[in-house]
Amino acid sequence: MAQEFRNRIANGPSKFDFMLALFDGDHENRRKVEFVLVGGYTLPFLINEAEREDGSAENWNFKGLYQMGSGYYPVFGFFSTRTRQGWVELNG
Repeated sequence: MAQEFRNRIANGPSKFDFMLALFDGDHENRRKVEFVLVGGYTLPFLINEAEREDGSAENWNFKGLYQMGSGYYPVFGFFSTRTRQGWVELNG
């Protein structure tokens, strides 16, 4: 049975780096972004989808993958490129 863990993002990428994670690279070579979670844990994420959370163009709902060991697991969350904070839910 999969477990879900919701964590707060203490610091994340710039708006430009967040955008590059979505648009740069191909199937073989993807650009990752790093989110620093509360508690100091840093995890790299592949961003597969992003949508505007509101009309500000600074708040985003996103979906993607994170790597743990040799596997990739789904992730979704909310991220503000203005404050570089939000939350993320890890499934694994």
